Amino acid sequence: MGYNAITIHLPDKQKQSVIFEIQLGVSVLVGGYPKDSRIEMKSMALIDTGSTGSCISRSFASRAQLKSFKIIKVLGAHGSAFVPVYLVDVLLPNGILFSNMEAAEFYGGNNFDFIIGMNILRKGDMAITNANGEMVFSFRIPPAQTHIDFAKEAKNKY
Repeated sequence: MGYNAITIHLPDKQKQSVIFEIQLGVSVLVGGYPKDSRIEMKSMALIDTGSTGSCISRSFASRAQLKSFKIIKVLGAHGSAFVPVYLVDVLLPNGILFSNMEAAEFYGGNNFDFIIGMNILRKGDMAITNANGEMVFSFRIPPAQTHIDFAKEAKNKY
């Protein structure tokens, strides 16, 4: 069974987080309402396994003139809030497209405008390795038939 994958080599200065460029497909507005056609906009994205869903910055949503379709209550590091939710297409650098993904709004002010949460990550396999002092993030979809098991590997080695 084939799969598609991306591997990102992270620079030394970025070893505290996994951030890379993606493209977001956003609805084209006609008469103030979103239509079926999409345009792609580049964005920097943060991998966040602690986020159950993906999120989009308020500034990006404003620039892209996104229209929310619902309001939800989210719980984050700074407490809870009611925020708008948008639908976007998420295109990873390897060409994998996640269509009509829900993205809750966050305030931003960071060096990224999108948070890739578990609603996307659970669709594949992910690993972060640190061989030879270099941090590397890798993601594949669909997931493998078996799990990576470092404990089992260590047990079998000795």
